Amino acid sequence: MMETIDIPSPGSGLRTASLTLTQILLLNAVVCGVEICACAGFTYIPPMLLKVGYSEETMSFILGLGPLLGFLIVPVLGRASDRCHSFYGRRRPFIFALSMLLLVSLYMIPFGEYFMTVIFGYSHLSKVLGMWCLTLGSVLLDFTSQACLTPCEALLNDASMDTGQHGRVFSIYSTMVSLGGVFGYLLTAIDWKSNSLGVYFGSQEASIFSILIVVFTILLAATLIVAEERPLASLGRQNLLQDKEGSLGNSKAQESGYSSSSSEDVPLSILSNHKANLQTSSPLRSEWRSRAAHTRSKLRSVIFGFFTRGRFLSSICDCFRLISCGIFSLLPQQLQQVFDVPIVLRYLTLAHFCSWTALMGFNLYFTDFVGQAVYNGNPNAPDGSPSENLYDEGVRMGSWGLLLHCITSASYAFFIERLVDKYGCQLTYLVGMISFCFAMMGMVLFRNVYIVNIMAALTGFAYATVTTIPFILVSKYHIEKEIYFFDVMSSGDQSLSTRGIATDMAVLDSAYFLSQVVLATAMGYIVHMTGTVYAYMVCAGIMGLLACFFIQKVIISKSDVRALQMSERQHIIHS
Repeated sequence: MMETIDIPSPGSGLRTASLTLTQILLLNAVVCGVEICACAGFTYIPPMLLKVGYSEETMSFILGLGPLLGFLIVPVLGRASDRCHSFYGRRRPFIFALSMLLLVSLYMIPFGEYFMTVIFGYSHLSKVLGMWCLTLGSVLLDFTSQACLTPCEALLNDASMDTGQHGRVFSIYSTMVSLGGVFGYLLTAIDWKSNSLGVYFGSQEASIFSILIVVFTILLAATLIVAEERPLASLGRQNLLQDKEGSLGNSKAQESGYSSSSSEDVPLSILSNHKANLQTSSPLRSEWRSRAAHTRSKLRSVIFGFFTRGRFLSSICDCFRLISCGIFSLLPQQLQQVFDVPIVLRYLTLAHFCSWTALMGFNLYFTDFVGQAVYNGNPNAPDGSPSENLYDEGVRMGSWGLLLHCITSASYAFFIERLVDKYGCQLTYLVGMISFCFAMMGMVLFRNVYIVNIMAALTGFAYATVTTIPFILVSKYHIEKEIYFFDVMSSGDQSLSTRGIATDMAVLDSAYFLSQVVLATAMGYIVHMTGTVYAYMVCAGIMGLLACFFIQKVIISKSDVRALQMSERQHIIHS
């Protein structure tokens, strides 16, 4: 019988025993399933889109819609998850709903035209509708396979909130993501057309997606069964009777659907520091608000400064900052509240964005790079020509490099918890991205396929790091919110007791979505201007270097918070 994990309501005062390895693996089962579907599905989706008549430019646009939807919608979903009062808990309803949409997409992609033919018969209409089913299914799979990870990450944080197992839980999370990639790529490497399953379904694509439907359903059921959340609504009346100071002490409890902590668990020094910093942090926040309110007048003075005082570089920086404030003010109020994050999360999100832009720049274009740069193939060559055959061979060899990348990531993830304990989050994060920059340099310098694939395997260290360290840090921030979120304590902002972990997990995931949107819109133009596919790896390496720079700015400890507070006060005084 499967052992479930009971998740008490916030403020229940119950304690949760340490999670066993089996429980952690089952909690991460749906994560593995999502990654299997994404890796296997998107191996076939681009060729399927091209076969139905889309151009490469239109295909790139379609593949960019999913991340764009995720960037806009996932933060709202994360905030809604924190406030969900469903009988089934806060995270499971969202995991279930997004998973159902993912399953629908797995049916639509290979079987959409078949369903339309059954309904409308063999006609031009059924073919057009089948094409639209493929298109909608591709966007839906892209969106749900990424959006589903946010409530999963929040569920893992809830499970380990009071057990001190954040490092272990998210290390296994990274491992399961990597294993999902391994299994996904292995599924696509099998020739299903030559066996009975392929004969029954009639094609390689239909066979693969049918297997994905069965595998994902089983893994989803395992996670939903093992995680028994208790609803927030069970203590709704009790929470209404608490005053604001009492709710601040219980803010950690309200983070978790598992066990909670009473205010007695918070050291007196922390509470006293919170009260002492409350008055100093509010002016900081008020000052930032007042600056945004005077955007127009300041923008005029900045433009005037170009021609009078000659402060060119400073004026450009001010101009960009004020324009961003103006764009931010145009967003819906709900999105403004989501992205108005504590300053410690801004530093972390910036490093996370650069890291993911570097990694996705490698993952998305590596096989194309090998086919053209290493094998000197041409994807636009006539069918059956030597150039096309060389390109196809390069793509196949590049796929082996991606498989090695996943294996390295899965293996390294087992050691991240120990490395964090010994060397700290910042150094572990930094070394992971330095290894990535080294790998990109090796790919640019050497054209040997074996060396290039070894470099691809090295990128697994960075992947395991990026899928682990940032979430450990967010969990750490939420354990002591009164320390790390010092700049959101003014009365006009979100209170600590209502700012949930899923909201900030969604902000991190938005950086991941944004990285894909940026790559989808920019890389084609960069390659066109430079005239070489080496630009893929060069850009990835540059973003990796930027990630290394911003990682050093990430807030890790309380001493970093104090230094940040002093720096912000001095900046306000001098400005």
